[in-house]
Amino acid sequence: MTTKDRPGNAPPREPYLKGSNAAYLWGFVGTNVAVFLSLVAHRHFDSSSIADSWAHVTAKNGMMAATIPLATIILGGVLNDATKARLVFWRWRHPLPGSRVFSELVPTDSRIDPAALKSSIGKFPRSPQEQNALWYRLYKKHKMARSVWEAHKLYLLTRDMSAIAALCALLFPLGIALTGSDWRILLVYFALLATQYVFIAKAAHNYGNRFVLNVACEESSAQPS
Repeated sequence: MTTKDRPGNAPPREPYLKGSNAAYLWGFVGTNVAVFLSLVAHRHFDSSSIADSWAHVTAKNGMMAATIPLATIILGGVLNDATKARLVFWRWRHPLPGSRVFSELVPTDSRIDPAALKSSIGKFPRSPQEQNALWYRLYKKHKMARSVWEAHKLYLLTRDMSAIAALCALLFPLGIALTGSDWRILLVYFALLATQYVFIAKAAHNYGNRFVLNVACEESSAQPS
């Protein structure tokens, strides 16, 4: 449907990306909480006890089910955006991929015509601040493109999951240690949580790069060859 087909010739609505990710984050937090509660109660890994904990966490009208969304909001807000980016891209200074999109990322994407991109934006900036500022202007221009907002949604989801996974890896083993569980169980649990964080952070890293490249691709393809 084109803009002219919309009632009152209204512009398209901007997708509410974070809201659409909420259910996935709730499920992620609920799963981690269920495993944690199972270890607190039984002090060992047991599939049946984890299933019982999951049933309590997801019970309709139960207290745990009501608190999971609140816990997700709190855990997602403990770390600011800069810290989340550092946890995803493993860089302290200028962690966002927009800070190196023209110098490092654009040459790796065969979809992007560098000549067409330069004809649109001019000479590529070199400093991280200038690169990110220019990229953000391009993002504001193309944010309604499906390839852009879908990649943005996946990046935001996995970025927040990475931050929550990092917090779980720090806090949950401490809680297990306070119960007096066997140190081997504690070590295995920490290793599992750390592995979870690494895998999700890697996924967020890739989705973040794809997001910024999709913006550059939209700008490049908009120019005549």
